[in-house]
Amino acid sequence: MSALYIQALTNNAMKRILFSILLAGPSLLFGQGSQVNTQGIKALGMSGAGSALFVDESSIFYNPGALSKMEGNAVSVGGSAVMYRSAFRETGSADTYHTKFQISPPFSLFTTFGPKESWWKAGLGVYTPFGGAVDWGTEWPGRYELNSLQLRAIYIQPTLSFKLTDQFSVGGGFVYNIGLVDLSRSLPVFFADGSPGQAQLSGTGTGMGFNLGAHYHLDNEVAISLSYRSKVVTKLKDGDAKFTVPTSVAASFPNTTFDAELPLPASFNLGISFPLSPKVDIAVDGTFIGYDVYKSLDFDYKDNTPVLQDTHQPKKYENAFSGKIGINYKTGDHLALRAGGGYVYTPVNGPYVSPETPDNNRIMGSAGFTYNISDKWDITGAYVFQRIQARTVTSATSGLRGAYKTNIHAPGLSLTYKW
Repeated sequence: MSALYIQALTNNAMKRILFSILLAGPSLLFGQGSQVNTQGIKALGMSGAGSALFVDESSIFYNPGALSKMEGNAVSVGGSAVMYRSAFRETGSADTYHTKFQISPPFSLFTTFGPKESWWKAGLGVYTPFGGAVDWGTEWPGRYELNSLQLRAIYIQPTLSFKLTDQFSVGGGFVYNIGLVDLSRSLPVFFADGSPGQAQLSGTGTGMGFNLGAHYHLDNEVAISLSYRSKVVTKLKDGDAKFTVPTSVAASFPNTTFDAELPLPASFNLGISFPLSPKVDIAVDGTFIGYDVYKSLDFDYKDNTPVLQDTHQPKKYENAFSGKIGINYKTGDHLALRAGGGYVYTPVNGPYVSPETPDNNRIMGSAGFTYNISDKWDITGAYVFQRIQARTVTSATSGLRGAYKTNIHAPGLSLTYKW
């Protein structure tokens, strides 16, 4: 490596590049690409609709107000295999780069407690509403923005619900979040063999919030659901920043720790369900998501150098909306079939699209089933496909310009025991 190149690291232009490379960090937390809508596998079979229709243990997440309308109690364990595949083609190039195949496994556990057919119900939910994994490797043009990232936000939610009348019930839960992030990216400093340096950022943060809901049944079996999930500001303390660089520049990249605050957005959901026949129900959900809470990403490093400085990076996300509709068909006493579709608007402005979440408006379609094995056991399965519309952007971080295309496949399965 030439002495001139090493010296160039200290000029302002290179500083800005390195700042943005090192600190543009875990923005997968915030885009629609990271919002995992697989908490209830029944709702997953209807593309996320069903907050008004399904009155069961998954109401802990979708609407705590509906929980007290359960006749008995149940425990449900579920999981999904989210397969996120994205492709990138740089403007002016014929080469297309693909993310490596990975499976991200969001999970959920819901359990309820309380007397049968009582005016109250308690519950506990442990679920992952945000998360994902992406691996672009080290050879693609955006390697100085991202190599790989794994992220998971685990919510723990104790819940209480109260039936005020036979038709109307309310509820709420306290949310404690544990957020984990691990990302790597290349650095434009080179070893003697030409390989670039490497930055590895990892950490665990915590935050708190709440979930509120109200559920109302009309006499004609029409149901209305209103729910609100607060924002959760995850405070990441003493995350690890490790750098693998040539010894000639090692003093500019000390292994250190960092602090950051990562806001997870609030959401307001309205759901309606109504019967078409004794066997067929329709559910419609609309969700407003307060992504404008993500105005910037600020990192505070414990050890600073002329290159490694605390930074403030604007993000300027906008609020977003999603609409979903599904159909639930009860074929008999043992089997129910489902299908659904939806449309999701992106909160990400073009210059702030990044390889962590190359987001855009998306369409989705799904199918699912529930089979009642016995009076106490049932199994539910679902599959949802999402296509994120192609988008050509110029990165505000690095100036990289190109087109992203992304598909998401998410099969899921849950097992429920009732008593």
